[in-house]
Amino acid sequence: MTSKTLDVIASDSGCSSAPPDRDNLGLARQAIYNHLTGLFPHGCRRVLLVTPPESPENDFNHHLVLSKRYPCFPPYGPGILARNLEQRGYRSALLDLNFHVLKHVHENPSNFSFQIWKEKLAEKIEEFQPDLIGISVMFTISRPSLADVAAFLKSHYPSRPIIAGGVCVSNDVESILRTVPQIDIGSFYEGDRSFPDLLDVINGKQPESEIRQVAILTGEQLVSTKERATPSDREMDIQPEYYDLPIGDYSRYGSMGAYNFMRGERTASTIISNRGCRAMCSFCAVRNFNDISVRGRAVSNVADEMERLYTTYGVTHFMWLDDDLLYNGKRAIALFNEITRRNLRITWDASNGLIAAAITPEIMQAASESGCIGFNLGLESGNDRILKSIHKPGTTKSYRQARAILDRYPHVFVKGFMIIGFPHETIAQIRDTVNLGCELQFGWYPLQLLTTLPGTEITVSMIEQGLITPPTDASFKGLAAGSKSKGGGTLRQRERAEKYEALEFVDLLQTLPADHVPTSAELDDLWFVADYRMNYEKLLHVHEPIKLRNIRVMLQQITDEYTVDNAMGNLFLAVIASKLREFGESQRRLTLAKRFQEESAYWTKRFTVLGMREIADRVRTLNALAIPLAA
Repeated sequence: MTSKTLDVIASDSGCSSAPPDRDNLGLARQAIYNHLTGLFPHGCRRVLLVTPPESPENDFNHHLVLSKRYPCFPPYGPGILARNLEQRGYRSALLDLNFHVLKHVHENPSNFSFQIWKEKLAEKIEEFQPDLIGISVMFTISRPSLADVAAFLKSHYPSRPIIAGGVCVSNDVESILRTVPQIDIGSFYEGDRSFPDLLDVINGKQPESEIRQVAILTGEQLVSTKERATPSDREMDIQPEYYDLPIGDYSRYGSMGAYNFMRGERTASTIISNRGCRAMCSFCAVRNFNDISVRGRAVSNVADEMERLYTTYGVTHFMWLDDDLLYNGKRAIALFNEITRRNLRITWDASNGLIAAAITPEIMQAASESGCIGFNLGLESGNDRILKSIHKPGTTKSYRQARAILDRYPHVFVKGFMIIGFPHETIAQIRDTVNLGCELQFGWYPLQLLTTLPGTEITVSMIEQGLITPPTDASFKGLAAGSKSKGGGTLRQRERAEKYEALEFVDLLQTLPADHVPTSAELDDLWFVADYRMNYEKLLHVHEPIKLRNIRVMLQQITDEYTVDNAMGNLFLAVIASKLREFGESQRRLTLAKRFQEESAYWTKRFTVLGMREIADRVRTLNALAIPLAA
């Protein structure tokens, strides 16, 4: 506790084993209660829950919106909160500004206004007349939008208090309150119980001792009560209340998970079965938000919700929001079997990821029969020492065991999440990651540089070691093709900047010493080489036709929609077409690859250094002979 902070942590919070300081706890609650009575002299009964645009205007790329690259998720968490508020006797309403902005772009591609959200927000406030406005923010990228919405509200509706919550706020509530002064109350962790309790306190239904998971600023002092109010089964095992939101339209205007290329035109929505995660990954914020337990809903209620979405909105594809869908293997099998029994004929994906060590033959059989088309595996590294240091619930042995099971289901698209840039990670350890990715031959490997989320174990450790300095706003480096930033991401920006004169490019994965810990600048080029080896060059060794066709669908999306002058993407689409004996298509892609390579110094250097010229020549020769490319 600093001189400017009155911060009380309860013993069951997962943050400390020490008993709570009852004197400070009482002082904090009293200060918050006084603040609340000033904000709500006549009580609070009507709450408007708002989801801001995910991307701020200055980073908004409407061309990527038209390619449905931007996420467009139904506000599941606010929907659950709305249901809990209604059960306590309060009135609530939902407003999804992200949905309205994306829809507006699709309906007015040449004459859209990002500021449409202000009009929608004003309309809803005039219609609903809320006593309190809650803003829910999931990702750090939405922080500027949170600030914009809060500023608009305070400017136009100064008498209406604002509360902000969600994962982004929970990660660093003090920073949010200090940088967005228009926010009156910060709410952190799951709010299904704590938020209705807060309203009960405001309205005199419960004592001030029920104030939990709340923070305010009084002058320069942060006052917070971090004692958790973990939702009970009654508050968690319920279906979201969406009111008049057009849930069936969401997947028309944006992406929903990582498997849009697999689900095609199916109407999609989201659903959750478990909250929390058994894993203790040091870089992840899930346990900070959901606490250390994993809590599951009743199988029948989950299936009922899927059936309701199917019947009401025509949803035929579901993305699981679970961070640990397979936590209880028997329950997971029962859930998948229940989906099959109801004969809904839906498909599903697990974009938030599965734990590889939890995959069994029985689970995969039930998952496949129930409509699984793809999922992510959080692999992170191919080096067991790194995996141990970041507390991954798996080893390279368990990854290989999962691969042996998954090979029987080539129609299921598997992505293996990988990270490089861990503290003190050496070139040899990065090579292990690349080699394992090539060996496992999963469909794709989304690769990122380590992102330091506020409050996570690895971030705290890196600050203590002097490797990074606070504040850490978890700025994600969008290196991958099709990044959602306005400039297309760091890689895309560099590609354009080096079109006529490229900087030096070297295969650092091969040239740097094995014990070398790469610098931040070296990691950018290492990322490119690792991505190339695991995702592109590995296609030379993939022969299963179903797997090749599935990878092609995804690579076509990247190459034809996100980065239309991508020489490397076209080259490896030519590789896939050759393997599938589609020699005319292979030759067409080779022609595009050669054109884009010759027009770009950036691509010319990479084709030369990484041996892509030789691959192109080989495919071209085999096409002329109508011989498919072999390994």
